[in-house]
Amino acid sequence: MDFRQLRYFVTLAETLHFGRAAALLHISQPPLSRQIAAMEEELGVALLKRSTRLVELTAAGRHFHEQASRVIAALDAAVRSTQAIERGELGVLRVGFTMSAAWSVLPPLIRQYSDAYPQAEVQLSEVLPRELNDALISGAVDAGIAFPWQRPPGLEYMAVHAEPLCAVVPSAHRLAQLPEIAVSDLAGEPFITFPATTAPALHELVIGCCRDHGFEPQIRLETHLQQTIVNLVAEGLGVSLVPQSMARMRLAGAEFREVAGARIVEQGIIWAAGNDNPCLARFLACARGFGAGASPVADLPR
Repeated sequence: MDFRQLRYFVTLAETLHFGRAAALLHISQPPLSRQIAAMEEELGVALLKRSTRLVELTAAGRHFHEQASRVIAALDAAVRSTQAIERGELGVLRVGFTMSAAWSVLPPLIRQYSDAYPQAEVQLSEVLPRELNDALISGAVDAGIAFPWQRPPGLEYMAVHAEPLCAVVPSAHRLAQLPEIAVSDLAGEPFITFPATTAPALHELVIGCCRDHGFEPQIRLETHLQQTIVNLVAEGLGVSLVPQSMARMRLAGAEFREVAGARIVEQGIIWAAGNDNPCLARFLACARGFGAGASPVADLPR
């Protein structure tokens, strides 16, 4: 017995007419009759009561129709879901992201992807930038959202978001009273930043921004996460330059100010060229569309 015969029987059971069933199945009536007879012989039971005027299901036929319908529905569902996975509309997408992405590009990008492919499951994991390469190469994540930096062969990068650096200072600091400050205003201030090994690209951007304006930052504290930097600034331990989207924290004790002449921070999608997850291709298509539009950043108080 095969699925073709099951479909023949289910169609006949729903029409109870050999001629109409044959027409729906796009076959002639004699082959349909032979296939039904072959099924009854294999099962060893009568599925139908036949007469010159009508066709009826036997008790066994009614039970077999119910079970066969479930089998066919399960097969059809398996076919549809398999095709959806191949198209990237169903499956699992694992995304690793760095702290700054959580305050900028990650939420709107994931919302856009989830709206487009609601059946796809998204698994998010927060990682340090220095850990992302290994996670991508090992396949622990399909895509990463982070700052650009030197990548080993086999990893691809696509920019999707850009925003300026801004200053974050304690609320009681003299610079907090200004609507906008210059990078040079931070010369001589104790800086809170992160080690170069944590996020090399962003570290070089911040240090380079200070050097562009004629001074070497006096680093007082280093920590791995942008959110921790802002918390330490709020405690009056120093100042910092952070991506402007971090202003969305709106943390008591910390004031964010636009900086004239600040460098631009870029973030993008990183992925392994050999990753064949169909969901990744769909995600990258969403990211290309996202990157083509304006990258939203926080409005700073003036």
